Amino acid sequence: MKIPYGESSFKKIRTGDYLYIDKTAYIAPLEEEGCFNILLRPRRFGKSLFLSTLWHYYDVHYQDQFGSLFSGLAIGEAPTPLRNSYQVLFMEFSGIRDNNTATILEDFLFEIRKRLRIF
Repeated sequence: MKIPYGESSFKKIRTGDYLYIDKTAYIAPLEEEGCFNILLRPRRFGKSLFLSTLWHYYDVHYQDQFGSLFSGLAIGEAPTPLRNSYQVLFMEFSGIRDNNTATILEDFLFEIRKRLRIF
């Protein structure tokens, strides 16, 4: 079993031979809290991975993979009614270079265009 250091793709971790610490028990309470939530954690504390988990949980495009991705996890045993009920536009900005303003803007726009094409 591999340690997923630097890996933030929920699907890759669950389908690969990676160690995964189940945080899906927080999904139902997060739904109950309301619409606007802020995830404050230091760097390298799994914010991107948790957002990827939410993407795969709520996106209708992953409905047929729900069993394989979430089996054995807390939310797989007790899913909420909102599971796989949205079209999710997921954006990942962790790879943006911070050399200067021009490269930040260039990488930001590239990521937005890429994700919109995928969506």
